[in-house]
Amino acid sequence: MIPLLQNNELDYASSSGSVLPKQHSIIDLSSAPAKQKSSAVQFPQRKRYTPRMNHFFHFPLVAITIGVASCASNPPLHPQTEISSGTLSELQANYDVKHYSLRLDIDPDARFLTGVVSMRAQAIESLGEVELDFDPRYEIQSVSINDQNASYEKRGGKLVLSDKTISASSEFTTSVSYSGRPYIAENPPWDGGFVFDRTESGDHWIATAVQGRGCDLYWPCKDHISDKPEQGADMFITVPSNLVAVMNGKLLSSESNGEKTTYHWRTTNPISTYHLAINIGPFQKFELGHQNAISGDNSIPIVFYHVTDDIEKIEKLIADDFVKQLTWFERTLGPYPWGDEKIGIVEIPYLGMEHQTMIGYGNEFRLDPHGFDWLMQHEFAHEWFGNLMTQEASRDFWLHEGTAAHMQPLYARDVVGDAGYWSRMWENYNEIQNCKPVVPDGIVSHSYHDTNDPYYKGSWTLHTLRWLIGEEKFWRSIRRLIYDTDDPWSLSYPIAPTRRSTEEFIRIVSEEYGEDLNWFFDIYIKKKDLPVLNEERLDNGISLSFMNYPDLYFDMPVKIIENGAARMDTIPTNREVYPLSKDAVIQIDPNTQVFRNFGTSEACTSQ
Repeated sequence: MIPLLQNNELDYASSSGSVLPKQHSIIDLSSAPAKQKSSAVQFPQRKRYTPRMNHFFHFPLVAITIGVASCASNPPLHPQTEISSGTLSELQANYDVKHYSLRLDIDPDARFLTGVVSMRAQAIESLGEVELDFDPRYEIQSVSINDQNASYEKRGGKLVLSDKTISASSEFTTSVSYSGRPYIAENPPWDGGFVFDRTESGDHWIATAVQGRGCDLYWPCKDHISDKPEQGADMFITVPSNLVAVMNGKLLSSESNGEKTTYHWRTTNPISTYHLAINIGPFQKFELGHQNAISGDNSIPIVFYHVTDDIEKIEKLIADDFVKQLTWFERTLGPYPWGDEKIGIVEIPYLGMEHQTMIGYGNEFRLDPHGFDWLMQHEFAHEWFGNLMTQEASRDFWLHEGTAAHMQPLYARDVVGDAGYWSRMWENYNEIQNCKPVVPDGIVSHSYHDTNDPYYKGSWTLHTLRWLIGEEKFWRSIRRLIYDTDDPWSLSYPIAPTRRSTEEFIRIVSEEYGEDLNWFFDIYIKKKDLPVLNEERLDNGISLSFMNYPDLYFDMPVKIIENGAARMDTIPTNREVYPLSKDAVIQIDPNTQVFRNFGTSEACTSQ
């Protein structure tokens, strides 16, 4: 998902070849005290459409309303439906999903959905009831268990099916037939739901975005990140024949009866339920072949489904910019995870989303000042961080977003050099809010993460971690996190996904480093406030200490340059005096390797 940025101006200065915040100290002890392409593809001539979007590269914390129906047709969500991946109920914990089948008929004019959704699962313990998450606004026509009619009960945002007891370890199937008007997102992707829009020529343009609120916004499911369908999903989407339905995985068939066309998409890989995303519009297809480390040929399709007709911009975005990003990710992290399906991108009427094998793109073909499309780069990073490697629980959200956010400055460094890296890092630093711990204690739902801190405190934490343990050990840790091996190029398709907790990542990093690093993460992501490096000039030298958490172990080394001579010192959490000559010139952490409060990110600014 995209962070909620506030368009703050960068505030940094240059010193000794590094980019530093203005508050960073270069201390002269003789003076005052320091302060703290595809030519074969044919494109019909059609009027170019530009999505109706905010034209900033980053979006402020204000609502952007797109295609919203009247209040009367968009009643509020049930409180239970707004919760995604919180506490897993006992009933849902007692079964494991194997496969979903969605048959959805969408009427764009009426904004109406008719569906039949089947689930195949295995009982862990014996079950007298099967509990699904489902928005209660829909009318239920029928339900069945193992092809036999069953009774059901709506319990708020839960749909509970009853039948004779399902024995432990046995497989069973459920089916729910329903209809209704889906909830319409008022600020996608941050406010989840359906987006009903139109192209400039008047064609319907529809998309879904349900990461924050879950799959139950439009189909009955087990709305919890802990249970991906191991054998994927089949999606049969029926739309008016002048439109195209695009989803995850591979397109197996399209059948038309003249007025309507049904598109059958299938993904065989495990997939988070919020990733099953509907996209409907007058799409055209731009396609390239991709060769990666596993396939060895051009067998992996790069497919861009678009409503825009500007071929020059399309070629620049996909054949130039995106292919370079793809090559960088595969070189840096490892092979693209879903090479047995496709590398998919679809143009959408909101900013963006990371749907597996079908990234939602709405950035209007804009390049950032470093010469690449930042939105594409961020969302594509999620094919590794979030899609292949999935968080264990909602408290581990930073493993998705902090890692993905850190890929942007690293990519900018490769594109334009260190200046690109630091401009991104300081832009990100200025968005840190310090409202609450990035990783809280206990169980939380997705709604806990209502600040930018999982993104940018996460990115800065990885910045310092990379320096502390070294580049080689850092990237070995990241590859183990994603692929469960430090040599992913030796794998073959299909690549098995991983589920990770923060504690598991700490274990991996500690193993690679050779020392327990819990102290590092305890400060940066499990506490609300950033450490403060206190610097005080004294007659006999300089006093240095890390403030905020004096009772916690924080064995952070800091580079100190005294009169041009560099050394490493571990700054304690209590006051320690470093003797210096009266006229000494000292630089503390001159390359800004240690993440801390630099004086610009002190107060919680959560809206």
